[in-house]
Amino acid sequence: MEEIAYELTASATAGMLGKLVEFPFDTIKVRLQTDHTGRFKSTLDCIKYTYNNEGFLKGFYKGVASPIFGAVLENAVLFVTYGQTYKLLNNSLSDLQKIIISGGVAGSFASFVLTPVELVKCKLQVANLKNSNNNHTVLNTVAKTLKENGLKGLWKGQSSTFLRESLGGCVWFSTYELSKKHLKNNNKNQESKQWHSLVSGALAGVMFNFSIFPVDTVKSLVQIDHKTSVTTAIKTILKQKGIAGFYNGLGITLVRAAPANAVIFYTFDMINNFLLHNKDAI
Repeated sequence: MEEIAYELTASATAGMLGKLVEFPFDTIKVRLQTDHTGRFKSTLDCIKYTYNNEGFLKGFYKGVASPIFGAVLENAVLFVTYGQTYKLLNNSLSDLQKIIISGGVAGSFASFVLTPVELVKCKLQVANLKNSNNNHTVLNTVAKTLKENGLKGLWKGQSSTFLRESLGGCVWFSTYELSKKHLKNNNKNQESKQWHSLVSGALAGVMFNFSIFPVDTVKSLVQIDHKTSVTTAIKTILKQKGIAGFYNGLGITLVRAAPANAVIFYTFDMINNFLLHNKDAI
């Protein structure tokens, strides 16, 4: 139980810090993914529009409260589930097989936490584009969703999130673990260094987002409009922008993925290792 408590503490802190780093980039990503009016000519155009019309905090950090809370839950579920699943798997499996399976299971569980959090986040991130009323909050967005679609409305887009997280979890954890192992083995003293976590985390974030981005685009479109289904979203994207439409916002997503995930893995490793090595003094 002690180890789980340490993992929860480390993952919660890592999630919060990572979310603060990535959120402004994520806001631009969601706006580009869901823009089918031609409002934004490029990523830079979207950034300028957001800053000039809404300011830094109200524009780039609109709806951050929900993801901050979600990041605590998401990372707690991800890291604890990953760690416990890895320990339970049969030793006859190779290390890579255990990592991939554990990552997939962790992502699957995390998707049920992420769906309502990201639904609220996505709605708030595009709210300012739809009208001039800036009084959108987490609470009134949740209340409106419940009123229009009931409790199940908060889990709209669950199938897309489940697919994204289960596949992404395999990529995320396996990229991190294999990269860190490679860096350690290439170190003269065969020791892990702090910068190994930073580099491996950054690479894991880039690979995760690159591998699942089309699914994420569909999810974002589904979640901002309660009338849109997965099938409708796919047809809309193909009709208006073709295959390229599934990759709107990919550039800025990869830019934010590197530092955000470097922070997440580095923070988790440092705090978890500190707690484990000093448990007698705690």
